[in-house]
Amino acid sequence: MKRFTEGLIVRIQLKLFSALAMFAVPAMAATTWTLGSTPGMTVSAYANTGGTNNSTNAANNGALQTIQAATVNWYSGGVGVRNADACTSGSYCDLNEANNPEHSVDNQQRYDMILLSFTAEVMLTGVKLGWFSNDSDITVMAYTGNDIPTLVGKRYDQLTGWASIGNYSDVGDTATKAINADKVVSSYWLVGAYNPLANPNGGAVTGSGYDYIKIASVTSDVPPTIKVPEPGSLALAGLGLLGVVALRRRKVF
Repeated sequence: MKRFTEGLIVRIQLKLFSALAMFAVPAMAATTWTLGSTPGMTVSAYANTGGTNNSTNAANNGALQTIQAATVNWYSGGVGVRNADACTSGSYCDLNEANNPEHSVDNQQRYDMILLSFTAEVMLTGVKLGWFSNDSDITVMAYTGNDIPTLVGKRYDQLTGWASIGNYSDVGDTATKAINADKVVSSYWLVGAYNPLANPNGGAVTGSGYDYIKIASVTSDVPPTIKVPEPGSLALAGLGLLGVVALRRRKVF
């Protein structure tokens, strides 16, 4: 009888440990977020268009110009951008911006970026382009600061709180590009045409031509919300199981 009771105790302990493990290690749920149609994510656009359009500020794709809000353009192939420096003539503005192929997220004369804001933290794992022209190198960054990120009014090289996820070469438009090997989790993500001003440490890319891309979707692993029981509830559960053991022992002996 003693051996039977000891076995019963071990089985109850294993059940308790298994129940606690379910609360401690939530499963990860894979999700595809289509830009513009999946709830829980908003899309906004930015580009370095702040400042006077002169030869100094416009040099190196507007390196000295500050980030300003831009217009999101929606296409069947994904998201494009029209930035505030768009012009049809001039020496230092973004000539041909909003016309093909610069109706996309591009890095010709200015650096366009898309900000993806989620209602909860996600771990992005992939980026899918729906269209590209010439080249398709991209930059991905995640905000790891403690507050809401501020972009407007800063140069790309002045951004703080942003972690480099990587610069990725030749993404193309046929398959989802795997990203984020370090499994960074954030509610705010910047995705755009290759941008060495914002992400100089993200790794080199192949080719030297401009990148014109439309972002169709991103994939992520989202930790589901699980209500972890209070310590008191766990203690009561443990006491209840111990009570069952004690009752069984009295019946046996």
